[in-house]
Amino acid sequence: MTGLPAGVAIRRLGPEDAELFNTLSEADNLFDEDPSVAPSGALTPDGARDFLADPSVLFWVAEHGSLTVGFLHCFVQRRRTAGPWAELLLMEMGVHLDWRRQGIGSALLSAMEFWMAGSEVLEVWVPANTYAVGFYLKSGFITDEGSILVKQLH
Repeated sequence: MTGLPAGVAIRRLGPEDAELFNTLSEADNLFDEDPSVAPSGALTPDGARDFLADPSVLFWVAEHGSLTVGFLHCFVQRRRTAGPWAELLLMEMGVHLDWRRQGIGSALLSAMEFWMAGSEVLEVWVPANTYAVGFYLKSGFITDEGSILVKQLH
């Protein structure tokens, strides 16, 4: 992907990445607005593998060598109405404090949108929060229903 700092790569995690996923979970507060909050904490090894093996879970990481510098977690939600078969819920995204404002968040969104285009998923929703609203609006999301941000692919 273009626009990333040298040596940074983005990839989607699978069940074989359970250890990396749990390592990230033990330090994910460093990717949050307020790093003084407690990290989420790791799942059991089997729990992490099961989470990443779930076909409704999409989890990308941005890595610089063996260092995780960003992540994006989405959930595929099947629709019950006519139209596209599914939509995404963007559950969480973070970039490590030392790596912000270098294009990593935008590149993670691009990886998600590339997956969406290949999977015929045309809409992504993200609950709005005061910290990230500006980033999402600059990334092409619009507000819908007051507290929700949405982006539609064409």
